[in-house]
Amino acid sequence: MSPLALKDKDVKFIQCAQCGAHNRVSGHSITQTNVCGKCRMPLPEPSHIRSAKFAARNSVWIVLGAIIGAAVLINEFRLSDGPASNDVQTNNQGHSPPPPGPMDYRAMPVTQGIHQLYTSAEQIAPFRIVTPSGADSFYIKLTDASTGVLVMTFFVQGGQSFEALVPVGTYRVKYATGATWYGVDFVFGPDTRYSEAVKIFEFSVKKNHVTGNTIELTPHGGSNLDTKTISAHQFNCNILRNPTSPVTAPSTCS
Repeated sequence: MSPLALKDKDVKFIQCAQCGAHNRVSGHSITQTNVCGKCRMPLPEPSHIRSAKFAARNSVWIVLGAIIGAAVLINEFRLSDGPASNDVQTNNQGHSPPPPGPMDYRAMPVTQGIHQLYTSAEQIAPFRIVTPSGADSFYIKLTDASTGVLVMTFFVQGGQSFEALVPVGTYRVKYATGATWYGVDFVFGPDTRYSEAVKIFEFSVKKNHVTGNTIELTPHGGSNLDTKTISAHQFNCNILRNPTSPVTAPSTCS
């Protein structure tokens, strides 16, 4: 076969998608693009040529993605290749590593009185809290009995009494008891005891007379307040409302 015949055999005719003209093309390259001889628009190319051009233009990102993917796989392999649950991991000296330490609870300063206020309603009804003598302190929550919205919180030292004014309404009272205050997130630490008053308290105004309530709190019962033990989740379950907005925010009870 002559060289001329071989050259003619490799020539392809490609129709331009823009103007419809047929163009003689001898081959494709990843560095150049064939264009129509009539309208100068790029001619269609095979899928493998388009893929090769894309890889060439984005080679840096492809290599970077491969490196990151390999690092993730290696890390997952190391985590899954740890010691079995019945094995004891040792260090280079053959000693077992120390067990993880307890959570780092840090005592926080707190003053007796209204701790947080979640309402803009007028506070006119008297509320008196009495606690027994001792080292334990009390963190009290006042929630709306019908909606569960948190209205106010209080902190009272053991052996002290505290008086405040609260909005008119019907409320439930739940409280946490402990010796050292670690803040709202940890309350009194892992030894915190949680309780809720069984009674619903009504603060009202009738014929210009404001009716309030006095409660006596104890860490283990024995007062005139009938209580029940609740879990930490039940105590921390709060529905918050912006004092400047009637819209109730999502609760923390999930």
